[in-house]
Amino acid sequence: MSSTTLTRATRILTLLLATLCAAWPVQAQPQGGTTKIIKVEGRSAGAVSSDGLLAGNTLYLSAQDGRGSDGSLPASFPQEVKQSLAHAREVLQASGMDMGNLVWVQVYVTNAQDIAAMNDVYWKAIGANPPARTVLIVASLPGGEKVQINAIAVASGAKRQVITPVGWPHGRDPAGIQVDDVLYVSAQSGADPLTGKLPASYADEVKQSLDNVGAVLKAAGMTMANVLWTNPYMASPKPEAVALPASGIIAHNGQEQAPQTAVMNKIYASTFEFGNTPGRGTIEVAALPAGARIVFTVIAGADLSMRKSIRPKNMPPSPTASPGILYRDTYYMSGKSGFIPDQGIVTQDVELQLRQTMRNLLDDLQEADMDFSDVVSAIVYVRDIKDADRVQALYGTFFKGAFPARTSLQNSFDKKTATGEQISFIAVRKPRH
Repeated sequence: MSSTTLTRATRILTLLLATLCAAWPVQAQPQGGTTKIIKVEGRSAGAVSSDGLLAGNTLYLSAQDGRGSDGSLPASFPQEVKQSLAHAREVLQASGMDMGNLVWVQVYVTNAQDIAAMNDVYWKAIGANPPARTVLIVASLPGGEKVQINAIAVASGAKRQVITPVGWPHGRDPAGIQVDDVLYVSAQSGADPLTGKLPASYADEVKQSLDNVGAVLKAAGMTMANVLWTNPYMASPKPEAVALPASGIIAHNGQEQAPQTAVMNKIYASTFEFGNTPGRGTIEVAALPAGARIVFTVIAGADLSMRKSIRPKNMPPSPTASPGILYRDTYYMSGKSGFIPDQGIVTQDVELQLRQTMRNLLDDLQEADMDFSDVVSAIVYVRDIKDADRVQALYGTFFKGAFPARTSLQNSFDKKTATGEQISFIAVRKPRH
């Protein structure tokens, strides 16, 4: 064969291969990101918690307390807050980030009178790019702590912007922080955004709170359909403070709802598409700042084609919550307690409840092709802080290898509730080989 003929044949073969490659479907890259355990030298987040978990470019921080290097609590509350924030910064820096990378922060305090002192320290430490934030007054924190802070942060390569609805005043806490296509919304109360006044009726407060969430979403080019995850936090009410809706108490998971939850659910159900509601954890707390009776926190995703509602076969569609929403490879899961589907809570033993809670969470994870190894963030609520150690020890047996970044707390003083514990997860699907 002449060199001319060989060259022509080589060209034809190259062209043929190029044509075949263009026509052949491209193999999708494995979805999900590798998870890296973040460890701060000389400190421990506890026996069953990681200091932080880095999933892709998103860091999930466990609750950071204000204890010193010797494990003791400071004598002053401001120093406890200062050390909590310093510990959060240590986790960030161990991940190659800093305070400016924070996008979503939850601050838990045990005394409403400490909020002003907490804010004074917070604003001195947080820097020029504050995250979306929620402040909650809870009944108790482990070990007598008065403050804990957990957070989500995103690496600097992402596009970050502050979201403020048109006409709203620019407060120190941004209404929302959008990072690429994910929006993190600060706690929205039912206060009028211009006057700061709360409505007289609880129902109107719920409506205004959801309207405020809607305004933040609209400013980011989104709607309620984009919501992936929400926490309605409700302040413990006085018995006479909330009237029942005309339809009576709403049943959910085989349990009757408290009056304030029934009022909220009736309004909430009319806000979202039935069967496609966000993942949700409804939590009663001891109190909320500025006398609010309810606030909503929200995470939303801009690309609706990436949003998928996950529902195991034993969970019928609900007007108030999906078991979870998968957005790309991040799974925002509703809070789960130890209810048995169609039967409710059948035992008061907190360890038996926890086993059922974890079974319920695993059902949801498996429906999304995940398991406990994919969980990156966990919030564990207990009815009584005295049960926290028992719950923690059993909870830890469900994880092999990396523990999620964890927060544990007693959210309210309600000791009559049948629910001894409740857990909320965020999970990120790892690559499947």
